[in-house]
Amino acid sequence: MKREDINNFAQLVKIEELKKLYEKIDENYGVKVLTAPTEQTLLVPVKDPISNGSFYAGEVLVTSTIVQVENTKGWAMVMDSNEELSLYIASLDACFEGNIYKNEITNILENAKNNNEEKNRKINQKVNSTRVSFDLL
Repeated sequence: MKREDINNFAQLVKIEELKKLYEKIDENYGVKVLTAPTEQTLLVPVKDPISNGSFYAGEVLVTSTIVQVENTKGWAMVMDSNEELSLYIASLDACFEGNIYKNEITNILENAKNNNEEKNRKINQKVNSTRVSFDLL
């Protein structure tokens, strides 16, 4: 597990699990919020495959947060308006980098990753079962 993966995989974890871990971190180490959860919009760049040019397809609403746990800063950006989730993930990011509950964080994220891969595999299996072979026609 790399630090860059935390933001993506943590969004797959149930919010109750993240809240429980966040409360544990805050109680034992203290979470200092440097930048409160803030809603922002990002422009979504798209590359035109024909002209090789690029343009912006629109905007996406995100919520970002910056925190500090002990001497380590953590950051998160999540889709939509979700202040709690952003705060929890930023705290995980700081703890992961600062080696605080790193094994516990890794286990939670690995489980979420594996569950998501299994879910996608099942969906792909269903989709593939509808595949038509035109060789027989």
